[in-house]
Amino acid sequence: VEAAITLQMLLSEQENAQDILKPHVRQIILDLLTIIRETENDDLTTVMQKLVCVYKDEVTPLAVEITNHLAETFAQVISSDSESDDKAISAMGILNTLDTIVTVMENEKEILQHIEGIVLQVIGLILQHNVIDFYEEMLSLVYSLTCTQVTPKMWEAFHFLYDLFQKDNLDYFTDMMPALHNYITVDPAAFLSNPRHMEIIYEMCKKVLTSDSGEDAECHAAKLLEVILLQFKGQVDSVVMTFVQLALERLTKEVRTSELRTMCLQVVVAALYYDPAGLLESLEKMHMPNTNEAITGQFLKQWLHDTDCFLGLHDRKMCALGLCTLMDTPPNRPAAVTAVAPQLLPSLIMIFNGLEKAYQFRANEEDSDDEEEEGEEVEEAELDDEEDDIDDEGREYLEKLDKSANGDLGDDDDDDDDDEFDEIEETALESYETPLDKDECPIDEYAVFKGLMQALEQRDPSWYQALVSNLNEQ
Repeated sequence: VEAAITLQMLLSEQENAQDILKPHVRQIILDLLTIIRETENDDLTTVMQKLVCVYKDEVTPLAVEITNHLAETFAQVISSDSESDDKAISAMGILNTLDTIVTVMENEKEILQHIEGIVLQVIGLILQHNVIDFYEEMLSLVYSLTCTQVTPKMWEAFHFLYDLFQKDNLDYFTDMMPALHNYITVDPAAFLSNPRHMEIIYEMCKKVLTSDSGEDAECHAAKLLEVILLQFKGQVDSVVMTFVQLALERLTKEVRTSELRTMCLQVVVAALYYDPAGLLESLEKMHMPNTNEAITGQFLKQWLHDTDCFLGLHDRKMCALGLCTLMDTPPNRPAAVTAVAPQLLPSLIMIFNGLEKAYQFRANEEDSDDEEEEGEEVEEAELDDEEDDIDDEGREYLEKLDKSANGDLGDDDDDDDDDEFDEIEETALESYETPLDKDECPIDEYAVFKGLMQALEQRDPSWYQALVSNLNEQ
């Protein structure tokens, strides 16, 4: 064990250690597998992870053998009568090592297919023994196995996830979310090929949004609905209003955070972007409780009121495209849309100002990543200082976000603080990519806006005047 840990330290601290150890990697790995099987030690699985990451070329021919050894060891550990912490730590280390192997081998399709079957046996063991402590690691494995392709075996795992969710495991929905997102976006054709797939996603989201599951899980559920509307624009007409009704119903109940309120609004905005005429027609037929008033006006009022709560790149882009879609409605537009005409362009200007800063922030991050990849090294002490700075910024951001959500941001904040707050804005759900977020996406919200304003001035001058009448010269 001490020798293995020493090897790990060498790999981490000595540049020439990698070349020196390379000829011996195969034997080292085989020895480690034997010792792990005999001792069930966490320390050794950590060493294994390091070796797998550093020596991908050497590990590739051994990947299936390593995975099989680890799976057998996991079965041995999980079946033992021991209830010690060491048992749990050993099992968790094996699962993390399996996840590392899957991630490293994700582009080796043939090898991955063999690994996939072995890992699914491990997942089956966890479900069979109902080991809740390992659910997060198990769900991470499902995610890793669906990042680049979704095989027939992994579609079977999709149904396992639903069964797991149904067995009072609502708390694990956020952990399931990355894998669920993969099932929708990595193989969209296969997702649509079976109507049961859509039913399962809807049933899960509905249960989360109508149960006391916490607003974080509810935000994830609403995000999943939005992802489907954007991923399958023009292909899932039958579910659009079902999704909208679910989001609107949640808004009629107490909402504690601006994030959830914005995310539910965004589902409706995505539906507007999906089918503007169909959505507005449906909203006009829906009425506020105990009144004859169409729900359209209330939705628009809430959306425009919360425009400043749309944060990050994706949410702001979605909001901008939604507002442009609203402005592009034909002259027979609902009266509720006409009534908010003076508010549309000021809201868009606010969104575009935020987008400019968000794009700059992302560009700065990408530049920083490029510099690191080119070999720029930072001293350990400097890293510690930067991490402290990031922690301070994070705390300040959360405090300001909390104040903003509660309407407590005063006018006495100076401009520098506001700029810093805007600069670091991004959303926790930003990583769940949609077609609008891809680098090759042809839809530029700035170009859409410019083209729309030029067209409206010629096509519908009275509506154009209604939109710009509330603006000053600047």
